[in-house]
Amino acid sequence: MNRVRRCQGPVVLAFLGGLAAPPFGLAQQQEPVVLAGIRYLRTRATNSQIGETAMIALAMLKADVPKTDPDLAACIAKIRGRFTTSGYAPQRSRGHDIYEAAAVAMALVNLEQTELGGEINLIASYLVGRQNANGSWDYPQRSHGDTSITQYALLGLWECENAGAEIPPSVWDRAAAWHLSVQSPLGSWNYHRDEPQYGETISMTAAGVGSLLICQRQLERFRRSKRGVSPLLTAVVPEASSLQYDIQTSNARIAEGIRRGLAWLGANFSTSGSNIGQSIYYGLYGIERIGALADRQTIGRVDWFEKGANFIRSNQTADGSWIYAPQSGEMNTVWAILFLTRSTTRSVQRVVNRRLGAGTLLGGRGLPKDLTSITVAGGRIMSRPMSGAVEGMLAVLEDPRAQNADAAVSGLIERYHQSGPEVLRPSRERFLKMLKDPDPGLRQVAAWALPRLDELDLAPALIEALGDPDESVAAAAELGLRLLSRKIDGFGPLEPATAEHRAEAARRWRGWFQALRPEAFQNSDSTPAATDSSGRTDNTAEPARSPSR
Repeated sequence: MNRVRRCQGPVVLAFLGGLAAPPFGLAQQQEPVVLAGIRYLRTRATNSQIGETAMIALAMLKADVPKTDPDLAACIAKIRGRFTTSGYAPQRSRGHDIYEAAAVAMALVNLEQTELGGEINLIASYLVGRQNANGSWDYPQRSHGDTSITQYALLGLWECENAGAEIPPSVWDRAAAWHLSVQSPLGSWNYHRDEPQYGETISMTAAGVGSLLICQRQLERFRRSKRGVSPLLTAVVPEASSLQYDIQTSNARIAEGIRRGLAWLGANFSTSGSNIGQSIYYGLYGIERIGALADRQTIGRVDWFEKGANFIRSNQTADGSWIYAPQSGEMNTVWAILFLTRSTTRSVQRVVNRRLGAGTLLGGRGLPKDLTSITVAGGRIMSRPMSGAVEGMLAVLEDPRAQNADAAVSGLIERYHQSGPEVLRPSRERFLKMLKDPDPGLRQVAAWALPRLDELDLAPALIEALGDPDESVAAAAELGLRLLSRKIDGFGPLEPATAEHRAEAARRWRGWFQALRPEAFQNSDSTPAATDSSGRTDNTAEPARSPSR
């Protein structure tokens, strides 16, 4: 009898995919310039207009200010006061309401509180309702489209859809088409293409590229939903009649627009000069978004984060703010903090954590015979977790005579969820040994645990496991690779897969890893040696696009 197989395959998969990593960066100590900036924003938080208040709240959240913080709580209470039972009532109008609504959407979503779902849906509906027929957002006296306003509307809707709001795919499709229609022959963007006095700027080109990246990402999710999504993925976008929609803007056109925009930025990216736009900090926030969404460490030959961070750190004023006329000190400070905290990377990580979950069990299928240890947590069927040390749980899993393997698996996951990778790291070599065990149940547990150590050099062992003869083990390894690499879509294989499909997926995963660690496949032993997680984000030579790494 298989040891862990006594849990039954579907139950193990529900356990092993059900809990994501602890929230990114909650325990990290922010650098002094960020803390000084937050102190400055505290003095402005509740005296600002709603849109600025929401952006200050967003900066505080990205800087790991606790949600119970009185200043943050006051900002959120002020924001929520603009909602009625039927919709959102903006404080400002005439185009400024779109900026405001988008900022409110981003702040509420990043609170990550389920009770705000109704308000998130309302703010999403408000933004969708303000989109022009040509796919843009703009001031009411205009109809051609404003690149800056459109950027914010898409940022707000992106956060809303990732939080579960249903955004019609036509919104992303029309927005992508509009951006392509107003991109210059050189690949750049300005504020208003119909007003030539607005020159091409770094800020607006970053806005255009970032917006296309968001549209591309959301449309690809819709395309996948129409093709049929892997059963290992938990749907983020609800299924609806919108599945009948036919996308008009091809991915190839969007990708070409992104490529041209990146080329222009690569030739022009600078923290000085006349083509920055109204604020270098606003532009750098756009650059940070590109770095996260396009998975790039460099723009052109420049390390965008190093260059931007050095500029920001050297230009903070004595009171903790950043000044760049004509924009206010509050907003410049918000943008500087959003850059330094890699705010978009955190949003992308939240999407990864939410989507990389296994499907829940239906109708009790696959439940173990002994139901006394079963409980329901977060909508998933789980065994009541075993308490004690991880070593004891592993001993139970490795003992063919043990009768409580389900509880050991559940206990292992609960300990990880509470304490993070550190609780699993002492058992690293044990998990590697389990990955080669004759028992497929043990191999499946190992394929769950290894990627959660968050050590990139474990990837080769998981790549080898893609060829495991047991489909559940191979599926757990593929899910683990997506989690470890932060690639939501990954390189496959989707289930069911032939041996050829698995071999092709392994080849593509190997190419991804080899771009990061060229020495890793110089011998036939795919078991990693020493752990070294430095340089994990530098995968610009990767053969295929990825969402966050």
